[in-house]
Amino acid sequence: MKKIYSTLIFFLFSTGMFAEEYQLKILGENTFKEIVINSEKLVIAETDFKWTDSEANFGKGYCLGNIHTLLDKNTLSFLCEFTDYEGEKFWTKISRESSELYAGIGYQKFIKVTKKYNKLMNIKCKYAVSWYDKTSFLLQQKCNL
Repeated sequence: MKKIYSTLIFFLFSTGMFAEEYQLKILGENTFKEIVINSEKLVIAETDFKWTDSEANFGKGYCLGNIHTLLDKNTLSFLCEFTDYEGEKFWTKISRESSELYAGIGYQKFIKVTKKYNKLMNIKCKYAVSWYDKTSFLLQQKCNL
């Protein structure tokens, strides 16, 4: 009987382990325009990138956004458009707050999709990003669908 309860508990609490996962990798370059006043900085950023996902899709995209720094707190907010090799698209909103600008963890939410990407609509995913050369970056994301 104890074995049956253990098995039942395992299946009840492990259902998330079998959830479908979507992964996205982005490699890109940023260009910046900034203004600094006292201890506050506002950066307008434009990003061009290439991407690939866990479903063998790939394409290119761009983002427009801002990075606001006040004292040691960075707040990033971007809107992005992704286009795949078949012309299908999706759009996301990226946000992150961090004391470290060149690496961190944030969230990306799918806010508009074409038919191929319907299952991603309104999904909010965690990502990790690392920058190098102060303009280039690698972003990796995992989503539970």
